Amino acid sequence: MQKLKPLLPHLLLALFGAISVFSFAPLYLFPLMWLSLAALTFAIQKSPSPKAAAWRGFSFGLGFFLANIHWIFISLNTFGGMPAPMAAGGILVLAAYMALFPALAGWLTLRLPSPEQLRVLLLPTVFILTEWLRGWLFTGFPWASIGYSQSPMTPLAGYAPIGGVYLIGWLLCLSIALIVSKPKWLKGWGIVASIWIAGWGLNQLEWTKKVGAPVRVSLVQGNISQDIKWDNAFYLDSLKSYLELTQKARGQLVVLPETAIPSFISDVPDWYPQLLRDAVAPRKADLILGIPILGKHEAEYYNAVTVMSDPALPLYKKQHLVPFGEFIPLPWLFNWIYQFMDMPLSGFSRGAVKQAPFSLASGQIAANICYEDVFGREIINALPEATMLVNLSNLAWFDGSWAAAQHAQMSQTRALETGRYMLRATNTGVTAIIDEKGRFKGVLPERTAGILEGTAQNRSGMPPYAWGGDYPLLIALGALLLGLGLLRRREAQARFAQA
Repeated sequence: MQKLKPLLPHLLLALFGAISVFSFAPLYLFPLMWLSLAALTFAIQKSPSPKAAAWRGFSFGLGFFLANIHWIFISLNTFGGMPAPMAAGGILVLAAYMALFPALAGWLTLRLPSPEQLRVLLLPTVFILTEWLRGWLFTGFPWASIGYSQSPMTPLAGYAPIGGVYLIGWLLCLSIALIVSKPKWLKGWGIVASIWIAGWGLNQLEWTKKVGAPVRVSLVQGNISQDIKWDNAFYLDSLKSYLELTQKARGQLVVLPETAIPSFISDVPDWYPQLLRDAVAPRKADLILGIPILGKHEAEYYNAVTVMSDPALPLYKKQHLVPFGEFIPLPWLFNWIYQFMDMPLSGFSRGAVKQAPFSLASGQIAANICYEDVFGREIINALPEATMLVNLSNLAWFDGSWAAAQHAQMSQTRALETGRYMLRATNTGVTAIIDEKGRFKGVLPERTAGILEGTAQNRSGMPPYAWGGDYPLLIALGALLLGLGLLRRREAQARFAQA
């Protein structure tokens, strides 16, 4: 027992990291993120050395990420066919990799120079910079960025149109650091109150303006189980299900999920596209759906969205692919993984970074597919032309987990950052209409087949975040670190001169 005693602080930190999962959707218990970050901040401030701070950051991160990405096990084991021990080991390795970023933040907090009275600024700054790095390195995996836990429920969400989810995260970290730092207790509370009151005020502003009349929309949720979605024996049943749902839809814009048609468009029966067009033709509605398409060369194919109501079939091709799901990074190193998995179409090609929105009667509609809307800096590429955003997803890969709800919360943040409605048409959930303030205007129950009928508003305009994305914040935080270092150097020089 005595030998385990040194591990207890690390286990406690891992526990504080793990409880953060309840601060995200679907529970939205956002104060738990405050508690989680307070424990991390206190532990790092009390660390005797940069190395000790790094280990504490790693322990926190391991608990944080194991809790927040455990659902990947479902896709690897249940649907991917990977043996359970290997799938669990893979999740542990991924969580350990992601824990390196808060570990780096802990090390830098004690290693970087700063005047003592301003050292409170270090952890919030390096934590968010390392969080951004996690969302960029090796194509990025920004899932569970701490700013999402405050969006759209708290006043900090008002900063999303200014600097995106990372500005929310930095202000959250700063608020916690100011409160935890006892020498600055009263002054810290005053600054924190100012930050949160200003956020509430910013949330009252209208960053974009309405364009035209509201549009009636129909978002279709087919609820096709992942274990039969790509099974040829159920192919015609899937087509029939989506046809029947489309025929029941009443909107001017009808949206079906990612890969609603589970085959290349060249393999779809000739009669099927026309039946879909006939279903929406009487009211001249636009019909958007997901379908894989072949490219010009062998082994070139795309995860795509098309306007099926237009015989010309205009396309959006997914450009940010999921590592290990839609493409194999470093195939010479990781190709062996696919010997244990059965994942259809796991070698997609990338679409262009900048693609024009669909110009439809229902608006200038910018499509994004599944995982793409976790990258705020990429969603703004569709602006200012796009007047509405549409996400088509299939999260049946993680059926029964909180992944769908967490993903929807990220869509809420994208709506806030862009000042646009975000329509989500998913296979099993969360299918939702989200307004420009990140609020749900309508939601279908998960794991049910149905149609979400409602209205959405086209909007135009460019919130500040849409102009520069994450870069203004990154430059400001980099300049802050440089300034702290220079101030520390000036202090040292002054003491040397006095001596």
